[in-house]
Amino acid sequence: MDMEITTEFAKKAQKEAEWAYNKAMEKFYYSMLEVVFLRIKSHLSKQGLKKVVEVDKKRAINENLGVEFSQKTWSVLAEAWTGAEGLAMTKIAELYGLEISDLDISKIQNLDGNNGSPKCGPSS
Repeated sequence: MDMEITTEFAKKAQKEAEWAYNKAMEKFYYSMLEVVFLRIKSHLSKQGLKKVVEVDKKRAINENLGVEFSQKTWSVLAEAWTGAEGLAMTKIAELYGLEISDLDISKIQNLDGNNGSPKCGPSS
């Protein structure tokens, strides 16, 4: 039995997928953060560990420094993920046989430079 795909159905599917994407990305960013921190710590020398401990101490006593560090960390994660996500999307779209005309490009890249990535940060 073939399902009729209407414009309204496609728009609803887009909205639902976008909502689910944003929820999943928030979880993913936290997981990626944990993995990256653990990977860095697993490679630290004695001197490197001293540096990390010092920065963490400074962050613990200076709220502004802690907030700034967190903001920079989320920005780095978003930047790193954008390239990887784009490559994965391209490769998986190829597996489906999708072409540019099959995609709503406005959902992938906004002309104002906002790539639509979720704004992740520490919970308040």
